[in-house]
Amino acid sequence: MYEFLSHRENQLLLPDDFFLPFGGKLSKENRWVKLARLVPWAHAEKKYAKSFRKSFRGQKAVSIRVALGALIIQERLQLSDRETVQQIVENPYLQYFIGLEGYQDHPPFHPSLMTHFRKRLGEQVLREINEIIAVEAAKSTPDSDRDDEPKSGRKSKGKRTTKRHSTSEEDPNQGVLLLDATCAPADVAYQPI
Repeated sequence: MYEFLSHRENQLLLPDDFFLPFGGKLSKENRWVKLARLVPWAHAEKKYAKSFRKSFRGQKAVSIRVALGALIIQERLQLSDRETVQQIVENPYLQYFIGLEGYQDHPPFHPSLMTHFRKRLGEQVLREINEIIAVEAAKSTPDSDRDDEPKSGRKSKGKRTTKRHSTSEEDPNQGVLLLDATCAPADVAYQPI
């Protein structure tokens, strides 16, 4: 059973409104606070809700903020399921990111639920959400890379030219390159039996 978040709950909590029992406020410049603004929570919730039956029986499902937020934290920090939950317990910024209203010193969910989050969202949905986040992050980042000016600030005085590889319309991107580093040679000496 999944209940959509009410309109009020679907809005982002401001970092100043996040309750910290030991005082202080969350910084608006923290990477997790910024990322929380970029994630398309409403779009993800529609996809997430499709994986549940329309039933009023059973335990209420974990919200999309917790499920997707935990998966993003795990991927960004390269953590195991248990370590992800432990990091969320220890870090108020991560608790803010997954949508909690205030700091709590106990786990918001059991580490075994991470498997269910991955199954319910699926690889395709996670890839789609990641693409949306990347596009939003590119929009919000100021365009400081200019090709016509050298990055060192010095202007070249000589006739030194460098060849740049330019992509033509004849050679468009053909897909995604997947690299596998598991097939690397290893000089391992085996003792005869």
